[in-house]
Amino acid sequence: MPIALNTARSAPAAAAYKRYFVAGPVDGRSQNLTLADWLERIEANGIKHSFARNHPIFNQDDPADQVYRIVSGTVRLCRYMPDGRRYIVDFLLPGDLMGLTESPDLPACAEAVTDVVLVSFPRAAFDQLAEGNSEVRSLLLRHLSNTLLTAQQHLFVLGCQKARERIASFLVRLADRVGAHCGDRLDLAMSRQDIGDHLGLTIETVSRTLTALRGTGEILIPNAHQIVLRDMAALRILAAEA
Repeated sequence: MPIALNTARSAPAAAAYKRYFVAGPVDGRSQNLTLADWLERIEANGIKHSFARNHPIFNQDDPADQVYRIVSGTVRLCRYMPDGRRYIVDFLLPGDLMGLTESPDLPACAEAVTDVVLVSFPRAAFDQLAEGNSEVRSLLLRHLSNTLLTAQQHLFVLGCQKARERIASFLVRLADRVGAHCGDRLDLAMSRQDIGDHLGLTIETVSRTLTALRGTGEILIPNAHQIVLRDMAALRILAAEA
């Protein structure tokens, strides 16, 4: 049974994409393709957008009628309280997708942390995608499942971990996402305030905790936007991932 991804979409827009999703990959290598790979195949049929640093991409409660694939740069997904307090749901990196939601409206806003290039596709294309291609339907289900697992893990970080453990968890997850290993330099596009708003910490606590991790040898801090992962094993123990 096809996955019902959302409410009814524009049939003409979906039909324009159908031949790309139903047909197999040009080179026959379908088994190793990710969901982002499928979108990359039809990137010429999407609309490319560029956003300057700190520029809004979409707002909370906007219609969820587009799916976005990040080509370059870093994006933060945020929710704001009426009094201006901000919670950063997650940071998205090149290759990540946003806008895939069962809700008719977007649950968070998106802002460019750095200069960002992304490609947007009509959400109707994904309805057609799920109906016409079982492999992509499985990838969509896996994507949604991974999103849920990430949210559950972040609840554990916020609910059970102290500041030092939260920072370690953040660094470990970011390192795993970009393929950084022990001894590598990890680029931090986000500010200390961004990290704090993601982890439920003040900017002072973030800075103080990073300095403490440097003092005990887990990391080095060449500058404000780079961390050297000096002892990944120790960081994983702190993050409760050993």
